Amino acid sequence: MEKKQIRIGFGALVPTIAKQLKEQGFKFDAKKVKHFEKLRESITYLAFADLITENHRDRATQKLFNKIKSHVVLKNKLSVGKVL
Repeated sequence: MEKKQIRIGFGALVPTIAKQLKEQGFKFDAKKVKHFEKLRESITYLAFADLITENHRDRATQKLFNKIKSHVVLKNKLSVGKVL
C-alpha cells in the first residue's frame, strides 16, 4: 500500500500552499487553501515583526499544518495512517 506524505513549506520564500499541494498531486478546495495561505502569511508577518516568539511561530505553524493535512485527507479520501 502506497504511503503519501504531505510536505508544506511555511517560510517567506516558499511557493504558495496551493502550488505545493498541486506539485504533490493532491486535490483541494481552492477557497479553503486560499484562507490557509492568508494564515501562513500572517504567521510569517508576525514572526518578522518580532511580535511572536519562535516557539509561538512553530506552534502556530504546526496547528496550521494540521488543518491543511485534515483538509487534504478529506478531499483525497485518504486514511490518516497513509498521511505523515
